[in-house]
Amino acid sequence: MSWPIFRMQSMESREHLPHPLRAYPPLIVNVALTGMIPMRHRVPRVPLTPEQIVRDGCLCCEAGAAILHLHARDPDGRPEWRKEAYEQLIPAIRRRCPDVIVCVTTSGRVYEDLEKRADVLKLSGEAKPDMASLTLGSMNFADSASLNPPGTIQALAERMLEAGIRPELEVFDSGMAYYTHHLAARGVLREPFYANIILGSVNTAPAHARDLAHLVDALPPGTIWAAGGLGGFQLPMNSIAIFMGGHVRTGLEDNPYLDYDTRTPASNPALVSRVSSLASIAGRRLATSAEVRSWLGLRPLPARDFTIRPMVQYSDRQAMLKILEIFNMHRVPSDEMTDFHVGTWFVAEIEGAVVGLCGFGFLHEGGELVGKTKLLAVHPNAASHGIGRALQELRMGLMRDAGARTVRTCADRPQTIAWYTRNFGYREVGRISKLHEFGLPTVDHWTVLEAPL
Repeated sequence: MSWPIFRMQSMESREHLPHPLRAYPPLIVNVALTGMIPMRHRVPRVPLTPEQIVRDGCLCCEAGAAILHLHARDPDGRPEWRKEAYEQLIPAIRRRCPDVIVCVTTSGRVYEDLEKRADVLKLSGEAKPDMASLTLGSMNFADSASLNPPGTIQALAERMLEAGIRPELEVFDSGMAYYTHHLAARGVLREPFYANIILGSVNTAPAHARDLAHLVDALPPGTIWAAGGLGGFQLPMNSIAIFMGGHVRTGLEDNPYLDYDTRTPASNPALVSRVSSLASIAGRRLATSAEVRSWLGLRPLPARDFTIRPMVQYSDRQAMLKILEIFNMHRVPSDEMTDFHVGTWFVAEIEGAVVGLCGFGFLHEGGELVGKTKLLAVHPNAASHGIGRALQELRMGLMRDAGARTVRTCADRPQTIAWYTRNFGYREVGRISKLHEFGLPTVDHWTVLEAPL
């Protein structure tokens, strides 16, 4: 007798159903790369120079981030408000990741003056940001204050509206969530709304699941929201948001460690990869920049003709094996290749079809961390797109940011060995026998290559 009832319910709107009975939306990953406070002596992998920020941001894009939240720094590593500093960042990011969403800060944590905070909103052309942060109230951090008087908040929102820049609403407590309604009623904020809910500061909303649920309910209906946490609260808040059907803010601005018990330093790409692993467990794919642009009403920008994203277990497995079969490297798992593991494998796509893949891992030798590349393959029909180079640069950057100083690779094809040597500084350091037929059947050994990271 229960079947007709279920059938009737399935024909009605499913909006009332909790996830996963109602399909999850693709997950937006917003990564705050640098912030205003982190410095190298406390956060060893925080990017500070323009080159470091651009490289880190692009690695995060390759790892699945759709939004980059930028803070510029001066040559001494201090926060920089001048728009010229952002002109060194945004065009360089766009050249490598053409359609990624760029969000700039207008924070009052260091600079309270409205004109300084709004200077970045004057950028135009290739340097124009898509979004800008808008903190919706004053607050105390553990050892400093962020002053945001109502007049400053409204003036920043008006300038964003005039410039066609979407506010990234920053919400730390329920008063800020309520203020969103006030600004929307005055026409200063216009839909669609996007909000970062940031929990765990000693002076604002604590990082409890009930507080996150309360703040989500306090926002205007339909707000696209992402949750993050300060320090050790980042991982639980990211996890709760993923399973609630929300989105994620991560990055070194908020959290310096991958593991608080061991004080293992984090990197921005590693934090994005961790979110990707959680999303895979939840059965959620990561949203593309193009999708997020559409949801937020942002101008469309041309993307590369291929995308790279983290592997989704197990939906990508067969497509990956079919590409590897072309090169006789499809016997996975085996003695030669244990298996694909979420977080360390990536796939490249063209028009939704998987056309390439790569993986990596680590060795521990004499107390040192050594990067170890695993398989890299690109379908012959996609060989002219630069996918192989992009995959290799991605995994080399992720291994470097994890603390490895060298990388080791095994290859058996002469053209592959020459490609690694010519393009990435590898040199031959030895040979090892194959465990069984894998790769070129006429070659019974692997050439071991090594390169600095």
